[in-house]
Amino acid sequence: MTTTRDKILGKLRAAKQPFPDAPPRPKQYRPIVPMDDLTPDGLQKRFIAEIENLKGQAFAVEGDDGARACVLDLLQSHNTTSIMAWNFKYIPVAGLEDAIRGAGISITQPEMHDEFRAETIETIRDAQVGLTGADVAIAATGSLVVSTGPGKGRLPTVLAPVHIAVVTLDQLIPRFEEWVAMQRANGLPTIQNSSNICIISGPSKTADIEMEMIFGVHGPKKIQVVIKR
Repeated sequence: MTTTRDKILGKLRAAKQPFPDAPPRPKQYRPIVPMDDLTPDGLQKRFIAEIENLKGQAFAVEGDDGARACVLDLLQSHNTTSIMAWNFKYIPVAGLEDAIRGAGISITQPEMHDEFRAETIETIRDAQVGLTGADVAIAATGSLVVSTGPGKGRLPTVLAPVHIAVVTLDQLIPRFEEWVAMQRANGLPTIQNSSNICIISGPSKTADIEMEMIFGVHGPKKIQVVIKR
């Protein structure tokens, strides 16, 4: 059965120039946020500065050993006994899961679409930290782009009072425009295959009430990013 939406889209696709008065798309856009240093070190420096401006934290470390040690130190600083996490194949640190379990910290990878949903909710209710990776980290704004999918759900990024994300140096990109360009060049895989895409810029915050900034109302009070070089 052909819907009205299908008919409209069909007409647009069939037309060689559906909007004849529209100006042509420019070959190159001016960046929204100017950046001088696009080297990996420059992007790292800018990302750290921007996320700190947003009241978050970032830690640059060397290799898997440094990343494991940093994550464990952060977990211990929060007196963590329980975390919720993505599948560790999406967190770019070898041996991290074993290291966390070896420290006596329980790990739940929440799955809310099976018959054990009620039990999962009880398990993750008191988790102190959500641990994830990210699609990319945007240097210009200190933001993380996070898409959901099997093994990388949204709950670890929003439910616990602390969100720790691990990214690699090559996941740092200058601006959001670069991520959009990457999607177009690769056939929009993330946009088409994910039910939810979030841009996380620092801890959860709101100033709706009397213009007073309050952190952690709608999500984590703290966000910490480990950058593995």
